[in-house]
Amino acid sequence: MEALDALVRRVDEDRWLATRFASADARAKLIALYAVYYEIAHSTEAVREAALGDIRLEWWRAGVEEIAEGKPPRAPALGALRESGAPLGVLPEIIATRARDLDAAPFASWAELDAYVDGTAGALMRGAVEACAPGAAEAAQGFVETGARAWGYTGLLRAAAHWRSRGRSVIPREGSLEELKQRAWAAYGAARKTSRSVSADAFAAIGYVAFAPRYLKAMAQERDLSLFARHSALIAAAATGRV
Repeated sequence: MEALDALVRRVDEDRWLATRFASADARAKLIALYAVYYEIAHSTEAVREAALGDIRLEWWRAGVEEIAEGKPPRAPALGALRESGAPLGVLPEIIATRARDLDAAPFASWAELDAYVDGTAGALMRGAVEACAPGAAEAAQGFVETGARAWGYTGLLRAAAHWRSRGRSVIPREGSLEELKQRAWAAYGAARKTSRSVSADAFAAIGYVAFAPRYLKAMAQERDLSLFARHSALIAAAATGRV
């Protein structure tokens, strides 16, 4: 687990920081989920041919099915997922949605982009909330939808240059980066209003959403968001119950 913890810290530091607020058992589940999520995403990002990406995604789909059936895990992250008792239900949705990464065509509409965000950042957040506080998952649904969209939109904006380097766009054909920024702010505003409805036990699964407005402001000012600023945002969010 220490190796996976180091991996998540390296590739997904924001979510990793939030896991520091979890109990040991919940943290193990979150780290396993985030490690598998990274590996699935990397399966599509590391290839240039869609057919190879499809093969890799099928490998992960089969791997998830196998650990659910009690078969030996294909990868350390899958083994940690089973050992920790982390929920597996969101992973098929994530794998299926990640297939969209293999299509170079722009999103056809905002609805299509929303479906992509819901099936990636949204599905992962749902799984994370279930991992931390199974009994609070239903009450947190309203927050998860808007919070995950705020985080997903912000992530797309931050990754826009990377997507362009691969000949792709983070916005729909008829959209604009400015509209994506507006959607990110609107989603964050809606999430903030409902964040206190989320159980304190689930904070580790959602706390990183507090970084979204800070990243948006930092991008507008063409600067980075420091580790200290993120630490401060998490502590404030944990203390107030509002991201």
